[in-house]
Amino acid sequence: MGLKRTAVSIVLAGIFIVYMFGYPKSARIIPPANPDDPPRLPEGQQRNVLIIGGGLAGMSAALELAERGYQVTIREADSVLGGRLHTRPVERLGQTFQVEHGFHGWFHNYYQFKDIRERLDIDKNFQTWGSNFFKWRKYLPEEISSWGPYPINILGIVINSQNLGIVSAMMNQGPMADLMNFDMDVVYDKYDQYTFDEWAKLRNLDTTFYDVMLRPALSVTLNEENTLSAAEMLMYSHFYFLSDSQADKREITRMDYGSAIINPWAERLTKLGARIEVNAKVERLLVDDKTGKIIGESSHPEEKYDHVILAPNLQGVEEILTATLKVDSPAKQPIQKILKNVSQLEIAPLYKVLRAWFDKELENSGSAIFLQTPDFDPVSAIGQYHWHEKESEEWAKKTGGSIMEFHLYDWKFGDVRDEDIWGLIAPTVKEIYPEMFERDFKMLAYHVNSYENFPSFKKGLQQYRPNATYPSQCGIPNLSFAGDWLRTSYPSALMERAVSTGREAANHVLLSDHIRQAPFKVCPSHGPGNRFSSVTFS
Repeated sequence: MGLKRTAVSIVLAGIFIVYMFGYPKSARIIPPANPDDPPRLPEGQQRNVLIIGGGLAGMSAALELAERGYQVTIREADSVLGGRLHTRPVERLGQTFQVEHGFHGWFHNYYQFKDIRERLDIDKNFQTWGSNFFKWRKYLPEEISSWGPYPINILGIVINSQNLGIVSAMMNQGPMADLMNFDMDVVYDKYDQYTFDEWAKLRNLDTTFYDVMLRPALSVTLNEENTLSAAEMLMYSHFYFLSDSQADKREITRMDYGSAIINPWAERLTKLGARIEVNAKVERLLVDDKTGKIIGESSHPEEKYDHVILAPNLQGVEEILTATLKVDSPAKQPIQKILKNVSQLEIAPLYKVLRAWFDKELENSGSAIFLQTPDFDPVSAIGQYHWHEKESEEWAKKTGGSIMEFHLYDWKFGDVRDEDIWGLIAPTVKEIYPEMFERDFKMLAYHVNSYENFPSFKKGLQQYRPNATYPSQCGIPNLSFAGDWLRTSYPSALMERAVSTGREAANHVLLSDHIRQAPFKVCPSHGPGNRFSSVTFS
């Protein structure tokens, strides 16, 4: 009887929400600007493109262009491709393990990424990621899963929560109006000057609702809550939860990211004739004295290119443009204009990822593939790789051990020695998983990744954030950007923003050469409702 009443309550509440706020808008297609142009370069016509940066953005641009007959060269400064999906061989315990940058999930709204997956025929390398687990110091643990169509999925999360209630959730009318009536242009105009924390306070958001439903998502941005733009976080919330009736459905890979994604991608590019070079750092660009166009880069002055796509991380872009400015050329003024904006952008704080091999396995923990721990600084999340990744699973079955990864996004200890990290975080891990210490888990080996290269999305930066074609707008027609630090005119985030801007950069090349652009499937820029308008801060 209780279950029946709960089901009826959810349905009635769902009808009310749909009536008041509407239903998620459909994904939209951005068609080519030149639909009548040919789909690939005509026979005998050659165009050379240099792509600087072999991460997701650069590889995305390369795939679009190589498939259309372009001669593509990728130069990557690192020893491996993939950017934030890079995978490196690490020797531990007499075995070579493929260790990634960190844990990633693939969401329903990653439309460009899904299109690439289909073209590479790698969908078989992915599996459903079901429940999401959370643990707090001051709240009860949560297992959050999505079932049923919108808004039943959202209501189910609230009603099944150990910490939330449907009444308290519905009381957050101001914040709910901002979320349900999301308008991308309006939100950035109104809220980019506020941090997400300031927005929550000024909109009188219920503390429990903020902590349980919204704050965990903040940690994956690698930005601190007292700096992150409210507009950016509202866009995240729309993109991942409210932009589609299935928006929160997600997947993980069955194996390491190199084997699952990057290696097949590189193989396809090579078959298409692309030239891929790693350990190939680009110092500066070469500019044609007559036209002001970019024609190559300084380490290979003999090579000439029709188009150049800058797709390293933000620091790489700034370094290359700064070095290019030191040589007098017709492009000096446009590059100065570009750098004036780019140099205003910032990098998120240092973060570390510790992967550890233990001699034992947690009991009854198989469902918690990834546990988010927003209250347990500096431990933001813990992944159990032996429960979902083939190589780690095989090692765990053979040894009885486990392979766990500790994401330390809010790292405040400075750049300490790798061997000291476990000692610093062990007291916090003991609060999260006391069983590890009660059963005397022994760490057999470890590997640490340290990064200070993730873009900051702190308040006030959107006005400086360029789009993919900004260099052309500044006067360098054959140069474009690609990367997760850029802005897009539609909702996007993280890996999807990287591959989307890569496609945008490729489309800029295609349009200039009168080759038909690739279409885009993107999230709607508006939330489910449009009956209420958000209240402006006074």
